[in-house]
Amino acid sequence: MNANLRSVLLVLLAVALALAVAGSTGVGRAAPRPALSPLAIDPVSPAPGSATGSTTPTIEATFSDPVAPVNLGSVTMFVDGENVTGVQGMTITPANILYTPPSILALKNGLHNVTVDAADIDGNRATVTWNFTVNTNITTPAGNPFAAVKVTTLLLYIGIGAAVSGALVGGYILFLRQTANFTFRRYFATHPVEHLVFVLYVPLAVAFVFILLGLDYVYTTAGLPSNAVDYVFIIAIFIALTLFGIDARREMLRIRVFERAFSQLLFEMADAMRGGLDPAKAIVELAKTHTNILQKPLRVASDGIRLGRPFEKVLTDMVAPMKSDLITRYAGLVADATSVGGETATVVYRAAKDMDDFVKIEEEREKQLLLPVAVIYIAFAVLMAVLFALLYIAPELGTLNISFLGFSQPLSTGAQKSASSVPHLAFSTLKERFFELMVINALGTGAIIGAFTEGRARYGILHSLALVAATAVAFLFLFP
Repeated sequence: MNANLRSVLLVLLAVALALAVAGSTGVGRAAPRPALSPLAIDPVSPAPGSATGSTTPTIEATFSDPVAPVNLGSVTMFVDGENVTGVQGMTITPANILYTPPSILALKNGLHNVTVDAADIDGNRATVTWNFTVNTNITTPAGNPFAAVKVTTLLLYIGIGAAVSGALVGGYILFLRQTANFTFRRYFATHPVEHLVFVLYVPLAVAFVFILLGLDYVYTTAGLPSNAVDYVFIIAIFIALTLFGIDARREMLRIRVFERAFSQLLFEMADAMRGGLDPAKAIVELAKTHTNILQKPLRVASDGIRLGRPFEKVLTDMVAPMKSDLITRYAGLVADATSVGGETATVVYRAAKDMDDFVKIEEEREKQLLLPVAVIYIAFAVLMAVLFALLYIAPELGTLNISFLGFSQPLSTGAQKSASSVPHLAFSTLKERFFELMVINALGTGAIIGAFTEGRARYGILHSLALVAATAVAFLFLFP
């Protein structure tokens, strides 16, 4: 073998040895990629980047691993950098981890971070970190009580029922027209519609429909204030009671005018009777000259006397629509004196004098009651101011927690908790409860004013509505 061939063989042998050495040491080829962990951790609640109104929200993350089950002893959770794995309220299962902070560790308003770390039994490890915001000024939307019932469907059924009822009533009216010559004008002339139908019953029905539609809108619309339900009921209260309150107030004023006019009528009757007229003829003559509120009742009474009706019956029917106990009492006295005979003019004059004195006393009493009514309004305003002060300092206290079982226990704060304490009230919940308290107090205060000044609670409905409106406006502007 010549020298050149030997040189080539030696070079080839050296290259082969070099390749063999490189292959055994791994030099000259890329390093293998590390395998991804099959364990996955997914945050569930609160959702990443979300906001919650609860200071003790349930924090949850789920595990998924197609290779091996999760090693429960390796699972840890950190909230704002603090290990809460062993804290009461923690639950760890092969599928998830759940943690509800106890009230003593309630979260404050602001941003909070959560980190969950875990490994499966093969040693594969995974970690997830997310954050959420606690804001006690927002509340979790309440469940929709109309979820199982469609309000539009309910209203459709009501409409169908009303249409069927209207068709039946219409058919019956047509039948009466054919058989009894029925007309509405003749019917309502003898059967007038009750006044309460227009001022109370119809508004109540409208308010009921408004509540159905309003609650359905509130529970199906996101982003509304937490006390939107309260405002639905307040508007319904105004729909139901405004006309009735106005009518009650007008009735009260109308009765006062009737009482003053009737006392003057008795004076004029006494003068006419002293001039030689009997009570019946006095009514006929006075009906010709009267132009005040008694003009129409006097003309009706005069027509009844001309038709031969007894004076006592005519007088009783004349005062019945006035709805005044005072007028009814003195009209009965005049009727009794007329039927007995004797010095009727003197009795009528004394009745007129007594009634006029009584009316003046009532007017003076109303003026004197203005001050007590003002005091009631001031007391209501003071109560509202106290509640507003509590609402202003509530965020500084954190929460309110009053124990009804342990009266000796002090008010607990976010860092204290007694064994007999009740759950803390968030600011939004506290605001709603105070608002509802003031609305109920406003309705009751108005009724008390009506009963105190006029003897009937319905005369205070306008006071109630005014106080409710003041409460709603105050809370709307100060605590929106």
